[in-house]
Amino acid sequence: MSLSKEKKSKNNRKEKIEAAKRKEEITNKIESVLGEFKPKDVRSLIKIIEDKYDIPEEEILSVIREREINKKITLQEPIPLSTELSKKPRDYFIKNNYYTKEFWTSIGVIALVLIFVLVDVESGFFFYMRYAIVSFFMLILTGWSLTSAIFPEINDNFRFLERGATAIGLSLLILILDGIFLNYTFHFTPLSIGLSLIIITLVCMVITFILRIKLAQDGFIFQRKKKKSTTEIKDE
Repeated sequence: MSLSKEKKSKNNRKEKIEAAKRKEEITNKIESVLGEFKPKDVRSLIKIIEDKYDIPEEEILSVIREREINKKITLQEPIPLSTELSKKPRDYFIKNNYYTKEFWTSIGVIALVLIFVLVDVESGFFFYMRYAIVSFFMLILTGWSLTSAIFPEINDNFRFLERGATAIGLSLLILILDGIFLNYTFHFTPLSIGLSLIIITLVCMVITFILRIKLAQDGFIFQRKKKKSTTEIKDE
């Protein structure tokens, strides 16, 4: 009986030592991946370690949890893009926030649409890419730019999901009205509809830019003039 107990205790010690070595090995792998790849979240970290070192997800998670409990690693929610309005016009184009990314994304899509409108692509990868980008521009971006001009500030009163739904509806409205206008004025061609929608989108973007700067600097866009209270003093 005593021999079997000693054997079990030795096996237990051996398993503990192996488990400790395994944890230390995984810890080193985690530190290496954090330093080399700098993953944005835990899921990305686990994915990289699984692919690179072939370590099961359960073991990685247990080590991460243990290190978090021991305060050797800090986990936090992803930091969302800032939606704080910039007071300086220059910051609107270079600051790392939502408005800057929205602006340059819109400019990039408009540039691609302009290229695909001017260059006729009949087949191949760029043919499908053309339809995907132009469809996104016509059905979402035009309405999104108008939505931003009407509601320049991002807040909880008008969230992104509601903005997206409004953008699709306004895009369809703009497309219909623009088509009717072109039908009775200029010829309705891919070039005319593309250029007209680009102009509308750019105008909305300029209006949005002006309103956002004013909102950031003054705290309001339109302010009602307060009526001056006049008191008439009657001469006795």
